Amino acid sequence: MHFQIQGSDLLSSVAIAERAISSNDQTPALTGLFLSVDSDSLTLTANNLQIAVQTKTPCTVWETGQHIVSGRLFCELVRKLPNEPVTIQWKDGQVFVSVDTMEFALNTIAADEFPDYPSCSEKVMSLTDYELERLIRNSVFAASNDEHKPIFMGVLLEIADKQINFVATDSNRLAYVRAETGLTYIDQAEYIIPRANLVELLRCLPMTETMVEVSYGDNQLAFRFDDTIFTTRLIDGRFPRYRQVLYTDQETTVIMKRQKLIQALERAALFGRGDEAPVLIQVNEGILEVATTSRLGKSQEQCSVEQKGPQQQAAYAPKFLLDMLKTMSGDQVEFRFEGTRQALIKALDSDAHLYVVMPMRI
Repeated sequence: MHFQIQGSDLLSSVAIAERAISSNDQTPALTGLFLSVDSDSLTLTANNLQIAVQTKTPCTVWETGQHIVSGRLFCELVRKLPNEPVTIQWKDGQVFVSVDTMEFALNTIAADEFPDYPSCSEKVMSLTDYELERLIRNSVFAASNDEHKPIFMGVLLEIADKQINFVATDSNRLAYVRAETGLTYIDQAEYIIPRANLVELLRCLPMTETMVEVSYGDNQLAFRFDDTIFTTRLIDGRFPRYRQVLYTDQETTVIMKRQKLIQALERAALFGRGDEAPVLIQVNEGILEVATTSRLGKSQEQCSVEQKGPQQQAAYAPKFLLDMLKTMSGDQVEFRFEGTRQALIKALDSDAHLYVVMPMRI
């Protein structure tokens, strides 16, 4: 193996591949980065058995080859190098990295110890990286962190009648996001993707209006874009039936400026630090009141809103409301609630994002 690559190109590839480097030292090959050089390109591969990432970059090649180096060491070293041509060569059992007058020798692991890259050949859908980013970012926050409820730690990618939906819930709140663009190759499907893996995928997306091709195989999903493949394992099980939660009628609807509600909740949340005090939301005769009381003091403010339905009040976790409101788009928000029943939050005149939150007891 002997090749040369521009420092900035190598750094870009490393930033993607390192997402899948394992931190478990008990399996040395999984802590490594697999370098594979063919006639005109370098392919970096990492695999921690939960996600696998493979990314290819053009380079000048004098000799092909495949070797595994310490993933963390190689990535940190590349970050410290100047943006100049980097020459990498294998000799005498080590990989030598050279830039100008600098030279570094990295020990290697046998290439045959690295797992084969997962194969996903069944085409599922394609959409832009911008649309995929929107679907993930507007749903993933509602997934659970509770390891005792693995299904709730995932985000449902649902294809229903060729419509792409992302859904997440921790049983106290639920986020539903519908794709506005995208092409599906199948009519119906459900895949539960681990929340943590989607967060890593977000960090790899180029965000350049690039098309992302999604395919399935052996309980895994692969996301292909540019010269990169990001593959994630799926969670076994059945996602809870959620549609009956979305389409329930609440007695009272409030319409108001989204930013105004965000600011009121943020001020109220200041008083709940440390003890997660709920905010009490009341509406009567077109006046919405946001109030909270905690060991730090109390907060109370009012604003004019459009109200449909009777007087209403309920208490909510401010973080849950803020997480939802901050991911939404649009100037105005529609807030439907009724005492102890779940509330529904959505942008006015749009059903592309629907959020449900359960009230708290006070």
